[in-house]
Amino acid sequence: MKSFMILSSYSPSCVLWILTGLALCFSCCLCDESSSHILCIKSERAALLQFKTDLIDGANRLSSWNSYNKDCCKWAGVVCNNVTGHVQELHLGGPNDGIHGHCHGSYDTDAELEAASKQMLGGNINPSLMSLKQLKYLDLSCNDFGGIPIPAFIASLRNLRYLNLSTSQFDGQIPPQLGNLTMLRVLDLRYGLWESNFPVKNLHWLTNIHLLQRLDLSGYDLSAEINWLQVMTRFPLLELRLASCSLSQIPRYLNTLNFTSLSTFDLSYNSFDSSFMPGWIFNLTSLTSIDLTNCFIPNLVPGVDPGFQKLTSLRSLHVSSNDFMNHSSVLKGVSNLGNLVSLDMSTCGLTNPILHDLQNLSLLVSLDLSNNRIIEKLPTSLVNLCNLRFIDLQSNLLFGNVSELLHNFLECKSSKLETFGFWGNNLLGSLPHKLGYLKNLITFDLGFNFISGQIPDSIGSLPNLKMLVLNANLISGRIPNSIGRLSSLEWLDLSNNQLTTSLPESLGNLQKLTFFSVYNNLLNGSVTVRHFSNLTALKTLRAENNKLTLHPNVRKWVPPFQLQVLRIGSWDLGPHFPSWLQFQRNLTELDISHANISDIMPHWFWSTFSGIEFLNASHNRILGKLPQDLGFLSINAVVDLSDNGFDGSLPASFNIPDLPFLDLSSNHLSGSLEKFLCHAIQYSRPLKVLNLGNNDLSGVIPDCWNNWNSLEVLNFESNRLSGGIPKSIGELSYLKSLNIRNNNLSGILHLSVMSSKSLLIIDLAENKLTGFTLPPNWRKSTRLKLLNLRSNKLSGKFPNELCGLRSIQILDLADNNLTGNIPTCFNNFSIMSGKENSSAIIVYDEFDQNQVAGSASLVTKGRENSYSTILYLVTNLDLSGNKFSGHIPNELMSLVGLRYLNLSRNQLTGRIPENIGDMQLLESLDLSSNMLQGQIPSSISNLTFLNWLNISYNRLTGRIPTSTQIQSFNESSFIGNRLCGTPLPEVCGLATHDDGPKSEENNDEENDVDWVLIVCLVVGFFIGFWVIVGPLVVNQVWRSTYFGFLYKVWSTLWVKLKLM
Repeated sequence: MKSFMILSSYSPSCVLWILTGLALCFSCCLCDESSSHILCIKSERAALLQFKTDLIDGANRLSSWNSYNKDCCKWAGVVCNNVTGHVQELHLGGPNDGIHGHCHGSYDTDAELEAASKQMLGGNINPSLMSLKQLKYLDLSCNDFGGIPIPAFIASLRNLRYLNLSTSQFDGQIPPQLGNLTMLRVLDLRYGLWESNFPVKNLHWLTNIHLLQRLDLSGYDLSAEINWLQVMTRFPLLELRLASCSLSQIPRYLNTLNFTSLSTFDLSYNSFDSSFMPGWIFNLTSLTSIDLTNCFIPNLVPGVDPGFQKLTSLRSLHVSSNDFMNHSSVLKGVSNLGNLVSLDMSTCGLTNPILHDLQNLSLLVSLDLSNNRIIEKLPTSLVNLCNLRFIDLQSNLLFGNVSELLHNFLECKSSKLETFGFWGNNLLGSLPHKLGYLKNLITFDLGFNFISGQIPDSIGSLPNLKMLVLNANLISGRIPNSIGRLSSLEWLDLSNNQLTTSLPESLGNLQKLTFFSVYNNLLNGSVTVRHFSNLTALKTLRAENNKLTLHPNVRKWVPPFQLQVLRIGSWDLGPHFPSWLQFQRNLTELDISHANISDIMPHWFWSTFSGIEFLNASHNRILGKLPQDLGFLSINAVVDLSDNGFDGSLPASFNIPDLPFLDLSSNHLSGSLEKFLCHAIQYSRPLKVLNLGNNDLSGVIPDCWNNWNSLEVLNFESNRLSGGIPKSIGELSYLKSLNIRNNNLSGILHLSVMSSKSLLIIDLAENKLTGFTLPPNWRKSTRLKLLNLRSNKLSGKFPNELCGLRSIQILDLADNNLTGNIPTCFNNFSIMSGKENSSAIIVYDEFDQNQVAGSASLVTKGRENSYSTILYLVTNLDLSGNKFSGHIPNELMSLVGLRYLNLSRNQLTGRIPENIGDMQLLESLDLSSNMLQGQIPSSISNLTFLNWLNISYNRLTGRIPTSTQIQSFNESSFIGNRLCGTPLPEVCGLATHDDGPKSEENNDEENDVDWVLIVCLVVGFFIGFWVIVGPLVVNQVWRSTYFGFLYKVWSTLWVKLKLM
């Protein structure tokens, strides 16, 4: 009653508010008390259990889902309504990569990927889910349902606000019934971006979902929906992701723009290469993230004010692989985006300096400008970017001192730098001694620059460093012992530098190291088992082309690692074969070339490496026989066993269907080619390179080349093969190099192979070929660069057909029996005449070999030389050792690109052409042992590259021209002539003609007979004779007196001789 009296004292409205408040408090207390006792609805629990029965749960994620646990609201991934007990949310998403939130993303190790795969649910989606009428949230993303279609019955869950089926391996069409989910705010059906896109006929089914705020259809083919953008503008979207949707057009203009709230716009991995960057995108002022990665948009819409300067809220701008970015106004707009956290403008063809303009982006955490052509000195303004964790500027043309750049980051109060990528620039300087202060570094990549100096000891103070790449620089000195303290290091590449001394034993401490490369350095010394003591994770070891020695001092040493790649060519592993190799059973690549091994190939070798893809044991002294069955080799294997002592016959048959490269040259293999190449070959083989040169093979070249139509290089040089060359070789349409020199081939050579558009090299020197014929229309297709028919038995005149070899660089017909005049058609040779530039002939790059298929042995400068890497620079014309006669044609002097010219040992007459000085690239000139006459042209002094000259044993006269180059040759270059002057000992007399050039008229006068002199001599002789003899005949007294005088002189001489 007292309480009532108190309440009655208040106004009615005040009392009403008090009673309402008490009622609310009372109801809340009842709710709290009752909610703690609410269990999930029985029918829904049964539906979940039935749903589980069709799932594959390898990691037992749903172990709490069982009949003993009655409250399904406490099951993993299940969220219920606190009042009604209805299941409202199912959080059953699988694992992501933990970095970008991507499903099936990039994991650090295979073990992590395998563990993640086990966490993924699979199986089928049971229709029992339809019983969850109050379900608002369904997340099945990042699982693996093995290609089943998206269940159409999901459309019956009308209360769904959130549906995420992304990257869970659902295949097939999107069921249009999903358009009935009118309450949806989030729809994520992202398909795998790198998998086959499923086509979507149209997007009309979306139009009923009026409240949609986040939509992701990435990975589906929307190319059939022309009006895709108009459909999207109907929704109040906050996020729109249409990556990799096969879109090809962006509308230039929009009549209505309903993206006023859009914050995330992702059109990445669509090819808009025929579109322009529309201006309306630059007006989406609410955007915080835009991704146009790999859209290939070439340019801007004309007449539109370009630039991102209006998008001041942008935090993420990813526009990789779009040329429209290489526009000054666009770049200027980027530099004003002060809220940017992530910027990716890689592969945009940028050329203008931009780094200095980025100094205001102080919030920037990630910067990627890689794979552009930015020419800029490293600016000091980068010191303002102290929040950077990731910076990738690789593959540009940046220059400057890397030490200064790193000092800038060291000046930050607390450097957060994790990734430092400047691979492939023009940076100079050395690594700073305080490098170890960048404690957060995970990746440090300065490969392919001009970094010099030594690796600082402080590098061992980087506890988080996983990748260290310093390859292809000028770094010298030793590898510091402190490198063994990098406990997190997984990737170490120091190859192609000038590192010296031996490897530090501390390398053996790097337990996580998987990749180690130090090839092409100056390392020497011994490597022991301690260097490898804890390298249990090592998969790749590349240290070839050093002078290291590995002789394990532990008997029967078993390495702690199981390598996949082992390349230690040029190490001293011998003389015995390294037995520890038999424990490396996972090898796919093995290089033990130049290893000083002098031993018999062990029997276990051929059976141990069943999956080998690259095998190089060349340049040793390994003995033994080849296995008769090469089936142990892997698909696409590369095999090089050249320069050893293998003997016996070739394998019984070529039973490796996919071997692309085989080099067995320079061994002692014998027998014929018939069984090896022809036996049981019933279909085409992919062999590209076959080298059996320098062996003891005999018999004829078999005629079974129809199944070898992939061959590019064929080498049978220096064997005992006889007979002719089968015409079927001419059908090898990809053949680039044919070398059968130094054999016993005979007969007429049918050069049908020259009709191949691919053929570049023919070397048939040192055989017994007597002639050759050319196929019709061969001139239209030939690209031949080298033709060597030296030291055969060719006869007759120079074949004029060879004048059609427009691309020829090396033509060697020396030491045959060719006769007649040298032809005048050489100006057709476009490379020799300097009309075209030469290019690389053939390289074995695709096989990762240090050899060049375009190699050749040529006689230049008086001796035989081998050319390989610089063969494409050689231009050589050798017609020596034949019986050519007549003059040297002036047309020959038009070969201004020629470097070697040899016309020696012929029967050439006339003069050396006056314009020989036009051939200014000549390095070697040999005109010796001919019948050339006249003076040496003074223009020969213009041949400033000439370092070999031989004009000996001709009929040359006069003074040797004076020049530093000419006087550098010794007298053997000029002997056998009537020359004078340095370097010959003969001194030129006063009457010696000057060395200056003479006109043709003067030259002709010198060759005319001096008839006046002859007449004077005859008349003088006649008159003198009769002046003396005539009086003796006419006058007897004079005759008697003359003979008496002669008798008196004779008598006196006779008496004196007697007295003596």
